[in-house]
Amino acid sequence: MYGKIYHDTFEIRNSLHSLFSQFFDEHSELDMETHNDIVKLRNKVGALIRSWMGSVKIQKKYGIKIPLHSTPISVGTFIEKQASSFNNIYKPCEICGENRITNYCHILPYSEGGPSHSNNYIILCPTHHHLFDHNRLKRIEWDKINFSNKLEASQKYIEKVKLPLIKKYWEKDR
Repeated sequence: MYGKIYHDTFEIRNSLHSLFSQFFDEHSELDMETHNDIVKLRNKVGALIRSWMGSVKIQKKYGIKIPLHSTPISVGTFIEKQASSFNNIYKPCEICGENRITNYCHILPYSEGGPSHSNNYIILCPTHHHLFDHNRLKRIEWDKINFSNKLEASQKYIEKVKLPLIKKYWEKDR
């Protein structure tokens, strides 16, 4: 799924990159701080386009409107994930506390426009990650996850998409 949204946004992202490259070529006198601020703006615009594509996809697929977000990929989170993986130091699973190996699990799936940002992640062991993705968590497991400090779009996705699917599982699992 990642490839689909990446492919769908390639032309616009490529055009955006070209537009900003041209701007930087024409304004080579910019100081580094201004240059970096403009790069941050470009990244937020790219993230907003990706979010819009995901929002359209979710609206078509589930019939609900997800708030847009301009949360670009978090470099800090990326570096932290790489370092913890390299050093075999993992944050504990938010459900069971397992910390031998855990995953950063997207709440709003990346394939549906969710950002790779700490406010769109929960930390889960591989078993709970699989169960979360396939709507198979038990109520007691679900209740251990704190979604209150996550992106508004992530919370909306949980409320309107994930929770109804998981509730169907709970009804079958009685």
